[in-house]
Amino acid sequence: MRRLKSLIKGEDGTELVEFAIAVTFFLTMIFGVVESCLAMFGSNFVAMAAQEGTRYAMVRGSDWINACTTVTQLSCAATSTNVTNYILAQPHPGMNLTASNITVTWMTTNAAGNTCAQYAQGCQVKVKVSYTYPLQIPFVSASWPLSSTSIETIQD
Repeated sequence: MRRLKSLIKGEDGTELVEFAIAVTFFLTMIFGVVESCLAMFGSNFVAMAAQEGTRYAMVRGSDWINACTTVTQLSCAATSTNVTNYILAQPHPGMNLTASNITVTWMTTNAAGNTCAQYAQGCQVKVKVSYTYPLQIPFVSASWPLSSTSIETIQD
């Protein structure tokens, strides 16, 4: 009985329990900071992908007769599929982009709001890239929705 009371009142091992609790909290914070930084990188990538997609579309707009067959072909008219494939061909480390994350819209108005023919010089193209970044933080189940839209005027 004495021995049982001394075990209950004893403080042996409390440092180990306190250390385990503190390390768990500390590592969760560290992983949270790292994952937040990776999510911000993903946000920058989504914005860059939308800008690159609109640039690809605006220089392959109105004057070209032949349609593009590859994303690296020059002197051709791009379609929505070409723009999507171009964005997907870009390196996107740590992200699993698919065609369903990319929306390409060939607008029939120019920057002033006047009507123009689709794909025509002076008209606009809009590319929207969306992605849901899963935050992989211990004890936390969350995701961060990322989205960016870019609109450019067709130049050629």
